Amino acid sequence: MSSHKKIFLDTNVFLYARGKGHPYKNPCARLILAMADGSFTREWGAPAVDSEVFQEILYFYSQRGNPRSGLEVCRDLLVFNLEIFPIGSLEVERMIELGEKYLGKGLPPRDLIHAAAMLTHGIDVIISADTHFDIIEGVRRLDPAHPIPSFRT
Repeated sequence: MSSHKKIFLDTNVFLYARGKGHPYKNPCARLILAMADGSFTREWGAPAVDSEVFQEILYFYSQRGNPRSGLEVCRDLLVFNLEIFPIGSLEVERMIELGEKYLGKGLPPRDLIHAAAMLTHGIDVIISADTHFDIIEGVRRLDPAHPIPSFRT
């Protein structure tokens, strides 16, 4: 899709940006605006997600009795031309490997699949509020509330 470095965006970036009254709301909303105006790709790289991000968004809103909002958020994300990685057998195999190594260390299973997709597709940076990504070898987490260094080449 792009020759730029790819940066994985965790589900919580989209949820906080759309949410209410949380310290991560404004920083995450700024990332979404940067995707909209193209500065995200210029400064940091091509935004990428896996298909599970969409499932998590829909699940989140459905659990709160508002599946229509979940569908709206998913639809809205498609306008950003994100690279969306499918979850297939390679990602599942990598998820199992990561699970054997990290599950007892506080890494939620839903995030194992994101880490597996990242590593399978050669992505080493994730923007996420979730500090448990910090324990995964080969993954560098950037906190959306802190300045994100430029990866311009």
